Amino acid sequence: MKKIRLGIIGCGQITRASHAPALAALPKQIEVAALYDIVPARAEAIAKDSGFGAVICRSFKEFLASGIDAAIIATPNKLHYRQTIDCLNAGKHVLVEKPMATNLRQADAMCELARRKRLHLQVNQSFRYFPLYNFIAKTVADGKIGKPLHIRCLRAGVSAPNVGWSPGADWFVSRNANGGILMDIAVHMADLLYWYFGDVESISAQNSIRRPNGEVIDNSASLFRFANGATGVLELSWTFPVGGNSLEIWGEKGSITVPASMANCEIRLKGKSEPKIVPASECKFTNSHEWFVKSIHGATGNPVPGEAGRNALALLLAIVKSSERGGRPVKPETV
Repeated sequence: MKKIRLGIIGCGQITRASHAPALAALPKQIEVAALYDIVPARAEAIAKDSGFGAVICRSFKEFLASGIDAAIIATPNKLHYRQTIDCLNAGKHVLVEKPMATNLRQADAMCELARRKRLHLQVNQSFRYFPLYNFIAKTVADGKIGKPLHIRCLRAGVSAPNVGWSPGADWFVSRNANGGILMDIAVHMADLLYWYFGDVESISAQNSIRRPNGEVIDNSASLFRFANGATGVLELSWTFPVGGNSLEIWGEKGSITVPASMANCEIRLKGKSEPKIVPASECKFTNSHEWFVKSIHGATGNPVPGEAGRNALALLLAIVKSSERGGRPVKPETV
């Protein structure tokens, strides 16, 4: 199997924490041949710390001309569309960070161009690749807890990512950069609800800005109504006094819960006194970067091709629209 020459655009925290380690674990399958960041020192640090023998590009044009086969786009939200289009037009396969774009017109154009160029476009909706969450998806799909009734997801933090997870990355909280908790977190968790329970009939949402002098949404509460009659609640915050997260799923035969640690899931079935605890460490699934390589080589079944990332974007945009309409139900424009 031919080794893929791969480049990374954007060498900030997501590359340091996720992309670089994952790629370093695939030395027989890929070569990280080019890195580009508007701050060259960040690219140089990634190359040094990860052992990549990559060219440090001084411009995006130089990056596109570096001889790579594929690109990972890990830049601020508002750049994803244009950089993806340029990479596809240059004949590069693309793994782009979520959200793939800032509107559906852009997302549709990205998907169409990838199809026309016969290139692989993948969106890094990372939860779709987590082994534990894939085990839960299969458990629900197999009917182990019966017909879906209700799902509740909470993701709460005490600060925005530019303070905690990626200090100084102020684009997370910039309106001009299309930041905010919906683009950052709802794109994951709304997609999770959709993944588990299917087509969304409507979303009713209330969004707010609670941080002093904040300019992007940092709190959101949404009610989902699914086509199968089930309901769901999605609660998001960057301003709670203590952080935490939880996932709770109910069906006619039982429930599944995931604690804040995400170290396991607990399955409780009607009529049984003892729950079944499934450790995350026992669950197996191919990660996003391995899927990217497999898909470039022609494998089918990738969890998040461009169209899946497009639907995740449609869900968060419905949340935005509902809140702007005073919480009135909005049907997401999923396909």
